[in-house]
Amino acid sequence: MGRMRKGAVQIRFEILEFLFFNSKPQLRTYVWRKATSLSYDDFLKHLAYLKERGLVKESEDGYCSLTEEGRRIYIELRKSLPSIL
Repeated sequence: MGRMRKGAVQIRFEILEFLFFNSKPQLRTYVWRKATSLSYDDFLKHLAYLKERGLVKESEDGYCSLTEEGRRIYIELRKSLPSIL
């Protein structure tokens, strides 16, 4: 039995969760290493998605943090995810 691959929603949820509980801005590479087991390229795709949706913001020097909307969405997801995972 191979390891089950995580779906996009779960990966994005884990990135949001890491940023939710580490509320100071976090260096992009640190988020990548701590919140995911993805290749860096794959991580960047998910990060870009979250930024496009206005859930994560990134400073010029590569520090990521949740937006207010990102915090709200994380809390909503946390309520509903246990029932779908």
